[in-house]
Amino acid sequence: MSVTLKWDGLDEFKADLEKLPEGLTTDSDPIVSSAANGAAADIRAGYPTRTGNLKKNVFVSRLDKGKDFRGYIVKNTAPHAFIFENGTQARHTAIGANRGAMPPGHVFVPAVIRRRRQMYEQLKALLVRYGLVVSGDA
Repeated sequence: MSVTLKWDGLDEFKADLEKLPEGLTTDSDPIVSSAANGAAADIRAGYPTRTGNLKKNVFVSRLDKGKDFRGYIVKNTAPHAFIFENGTQARHTAIGANRGAMPPGHVFVPAVIRRRRQMYEQLKALLVRYGLVVSGDA
């Protein structure tokens, strides 16, 4: 008994698979860029405006690693951004006077989480448009 397998269009299929990473990178870049810039805008909107240093030090930078990988980094370069986000413990002077604790602001991380979740849904839809089967949620 002999078995024969004939596949019509195999060369075209191979060519499509080779173009897939490039096409996905190109089509996903606006989605990822929009998520990063949206998160930065949400973060700026959530910061107080006492001096404006927290708001004006929020940056989005593009990360390129090879032809098939691009990403974006949302960063706050203000020296006190970490303290604002995480808060402080109660502080006391040398003679024991209580200066209180600063509560955490919780602005940066929640904004990034919200935008990342939206981005994952859009990327999932993109993969489906490419004909891939996507299961599960992020």
